[in-house]
Amino acid sequence: MGRKTLCALLWWMSAMTLWATHRHWVVADGLPTAEVRQIIELPNRQMLVNCEGEFCLSNGAGFNAIPCDYRHTFQLKEFAKGYGRLWQGDSLLWLHDFYRVYLFDARTRTFRYDVAQRLDKALMRKLFEGELQRDVPDLRQWQCIDSLGLAKVYGTMTMDSQGGLWIGTRNDGIIYLSPRKEKITQLPQDHRLIGIARSYTDSKGRIWRYRADGIECEEKGKTFLYDKTNVRGLPYNRSTFIQQLPDGRFLLCDSLSTLGYFFPEKRLFVELNKKLRNLKAYRHFVGACPVDRQWTVVYAQNGAFVLDIHADTVADFLPAREIERFTTKYNCMLRDLDGKLWIGTQSGLFVCEVAQLKESGAVRRIEGLRNNCIRSLILDRKGRVWAGTSNGISRITPNLVNLGNEDGMPSVSTMERAVCMTESGRLVFALGGSSAVWFSPDSVIGEETTLPVVITAFKANGRDISLQQVELAHDQSHLTFQFSNLDYVAPSHSLYRYRLLPLEKEWNLINDGGGQGEADYMALPPGNYQFEVQASTSAGQWGEATVVDIEILPPLWLTWWAKTLYVLLGLAAVLLAGHLYLKRRKSQLEQKNDERVNRLFELRDKARHQFAQAAKIDPEKISANKEEEELVEKMLKAIEKNMDNIDYTVDDMASDIAMSRASIYKKTQQMLGITPNEFLRNVRLKHAAHLLDETNEPVNRISLMVGFQTSRYFSQCFRQMFGMTPSEYRAHKNGNTADSARL
Repeated sequence: MGRKTLCALLWWMSAMTLWATHRHWVVADGLPTAEVRQIIELPNRQMLVNCEGEFCLSNGAGFNAIPCDYRHTFQLKEFAKGYGRLWQGDSLLWLHDFYRVYLFDARTRTFRYDVAQRLDKALMRKLFEGELQRDVPDLRQWQCIDSLGLAKVYGTMTMDSQGGLWIGTRNDGIIYLSPRKEKITQLPQDHRLIGIARSYTDSKGRIWRYRADGIECEEKGKTFLYDKTNVRGLPYNRSTFIQQLPDGRFLLCDSLSTLGYFFPEKRLFVELNKKLRNLKAYRHFVGACPVDRQWTVVYAQNGAFVLDIHADTVADFLPAREIERFTTKYNCMLRDLDGKLWIGTQSGLFVCEVAQLKESGAVRRIEGLRNNCIRSLILDRKGRVWAGTSNGISRITPNLVNLGNEDGMPSVSTMERAVCMTESGRLVFALGGSSAVWFSPDSVIGEETTLPVVITAFKANGRDISLQQVELAHDQSHLTFQFSNLDYVAPSHSLYRYRLLPLEKEWNLINDGGGQGEADYMALPPGNYQFEVQASTSAGQWGEATVVDIEILPPLWLTWWAKTLYVLLGLAAVLLAGHLYLKRRKSQLEQKNDERVNRLFELRDKARHQFAQAAKIDPEKISANKEEEELVEKMLKAIEKNMDNIDYTVDDMASDIAMSRASIYKKTQQMLGITPNEFLRNVRLKHAAHLLDETNEPVNRISLMVGFQTSRYFSQCFRQMFGMTPSEYRAHKNGNTADSARL
């Protein structure tokens, strides 16, 4: 081998150590065409790509097209020699191809169309001659391009701020090469570590393998089969799991869910099923996990329980109350160095404190995994928890990191409880088809810096909206935010959290494995909102929040002045309603008052008629109310006491009833329409009529008895009231009596 060939080979090997094929983007990933002519990194780390005059921007996972109105670009009179760019400040980017000159605003990430006003001769000279910027690979980059067989299809090349190399091809899209650390390696089939991962290793380093007729133990290169022939009490069935207990015993189970203690040295198996009848409720025991020196959690495909290995009793597994919201199938469990129990199920990873296991059973579900079917759990040398899932591998602590294709991890399922750690600290996860992967935890996930999050797309009702437009119409209430920290090196490691204030107080976690996140909010009411999003490094450090302020304007009928108008109209309506109510109430009161007045008049007429016609005065019948009735009774009593007193006057009566003459005058006028003197005289006359009717006293004697000084004046007054003289009245009364007697 020649020296040049050897040097080239050594360089190629070093280049391939530094560079590893990371991604290959084509039209299906959002590129307008496969002909890539320019790749430019913007200040926010997005990559602007020119595909034969069609432009797009990287979004972390693929590319978003950028519209350009070619009518407002600058048409070159002559063909240019190639493609070029020129930065004017830190936001304006001049671009040219063979035919046109474009002006791109990196701040708004849109094309500007004031090209003719801005493009003068000096700028044209810089753009095409003196300060023309083109991507020209250096020797090492060119040799790397050539070693990958891309020399013939090479179109353009640029290196980003993360150290990644972007190679644009003439007809096959973009190939991205990133500087990588050690990647996940796939072990060849039948590698010894695959068998160890699918077995159980106890504290003495013995490897226990499951057999159809028992269980096999390998110790120091020697193997021994424990089966029904050499172990007393051992069922003749396939073993499904074995777990060493803190006291040195083993908990062993077979395919028929026969659970018991296994003593290898004594060649003895002590079955628990006959003693613990409630074990029949569980279908196919999967495994066991000691949580302390007394309690061990045994889990199955339809639940879990806690076994007291001293008293041989069982208790409820309290976390199951919450876990059963999602699933009852348990796949694996692990107790970490911090006293936490990790529970892998068919539908989620859960964690709880061992100290609280028998008290409250408080459990928390881990969010953000790319797949929630947890197949296996293991601790690395630093005590960090790792999980094998149905779609790859994730590091759980100190923070969640999902391994992706850029780490060398294929998107396949790991096997249940098939994982181990080598003496060097590498982790081995068994896959289907007798294969496995292994890696060094610290090499695959190294120290990473926090990258700010970029809003790569903002949509309202499915239509793209500029981030500069912070005011939206009321019917633009379905908002979609797409974001990325633009980590092209390890996009699957990016964990995002976002929230929309004041709608949400808690953070939402997301990791789609492709380096991009999306938040979708529907039917938002009008108001002011603040969207916050952050990205985390593999060390668990959250970066600075990217904030977008959005205002959804109220509809015309809900604006402040409309609400003010509503308030004024409401007040006017209230006032009008009040006015109408008062008017109606007044009318009702007037009507009731009129009715009362009419009724009072009727009562007055009736009382006056009663007083005028009846010989006997009834206070109740000549009064309109209780007060008047009491007054009449007082007046009658006062008159009756002084009936024969010729000198008894109205003034005397007023004094007797404790009223003034004016008050008595007003009352008698109001009740009967007569004066007090008339009332006094009429009472005397009615009493005289009674005496004429009931006694045989002479008329002149009766005249004195009712307070008249002369019989002549008495007769005159009597005639005015009754239409006849006292003698005629007596005769008339007596005649009626006689007639009545004859009849």
